[in-house]
Amino acid sequence: MEIELGIDDDNDYSNRIREQRWHKYLFTAAALIFGVVAISYTVKHSHYKDLTKSQQPESAHESQLFTFTLENLGEHSNETGTIFIETLPEWAPLGVDRFHDLVASDFFSGCHFFRVVPNFIVQFGINGDPEIQAQWETEIIDDDPVVAKNVRGTVTFATAGPKTRTTQLFINTKNNKFLDGQGFAPIGRVVRGMEYVDNINAQWGETPDQQGITQFGNDFLDQNFPGLSQISSAKPAL
Repeated sequence: MEIELGIDDDNDYSNRIREQRWHKYLFTAAALIFGVVAISYTVKHSHYKDLTKSQQPESAHESQLFTFTLENLGEHSNETGTIFIETLPEWAPLGVDRFHDLVASDFFSGCHFFRVVPNFIVQFGINGDPEIQAQWETEIIDDDPVVAKNVRGTVTFATAGPKTRTTQLFINTKNNKFLDGQGFAPIGRVVRGMEYVDNINAQWGETPDQQGITQFGNDFLDQNFPGLSQISSAKPAL
């Protein structure tokens, strides 16, 4: 049965039809706008990802070459020499990052070789300024697994046991492979200038007290152990 509509009912019906159509148009327009925005975002975001990939800085774990200028070489001379140290992150990425940070902060300039054991190692890495050393003492880095062997010319962080590496390092002056099993992970090697390493002043041997250096810096060394070989500068090689 057909229902007849009055004038008011007819107007209401027409209004509802127009309102429904208007809502439909609004919905369609919103969908189109949303689709365009979504496509635009996708294209823009994809371009951004590609752009950031192409502009991304090189990995922090990358091999670098550094020059260390040494002074006061030999017991009775004031010879100087430059050694070249190459870091190898595939050996010890955490140690390499710390070494890079130390060089970048100019930490090694003025550091003395306070422990020199002939046919074994030469050790350095306590800053001559006690305040600077104190800032790094608590910056302990996790251990790297031992990948490379402690052979002559390799550079390795000194430790006092697991998870104690901070700033001290040594250069192996002979093959010390027995250190491999003790957790000493080489971070790099001297690629040029080992003759200067061999000429580091061994006059005081292992006598300098590390606690005294930490507390009083180079003043302690200069007063009690004159003539120690030292690093006058450490920087990336050109």
